[in-house]
Amino acid sequence: MLKSIVLLDDNSATNFIHETYLRRVNCVERIHTFTMGIKAIEYLNTLEVFPELIFVDINMPTMDAWEFMEIYEKIDMSLKINTRVILLTTSIIPSDKGKMSLFSEIETMLFKPLNEEAIKNIMIEYFNLTL
Repeated sequence: MLKSIVLLDDNSATNFIHETYLRRVNCVERIHTFTMGIKAIEYLNTLEVFPELIFVDINMPTMDAWEFMEIYEKIDMSLKINTRVILLTTSIIPSDKGKMSLFSEIETMLFKPLNEEAIKNIMIEYFNLTL
């Protein structure tokens, strides 16, 4: 079981859906949700132990995933050594794949909303957890 996951999506309903599925899968102790990238960054900057997984919506107002990642990259690597970042989107466009390749800390990009099967697959593939 993971200790902590961060959900970052400007749509509260999407955060609610993802949190519901994460709880159903029973794969994490704590879930922290944010609708603004700057709030997620502020939260991360208070931590000594980072969450194991951060889901980031690509298209958000004020700070999109790319702006979030530019700031996230500057955080001390020793804090986030065990953290995986997964981007979420409703439509993958070629330019997003190109941008994604600029950030080595992004594991993959997935379609949202996630469902229980997708979450279980993430747990197996990135954390070797069988649920």
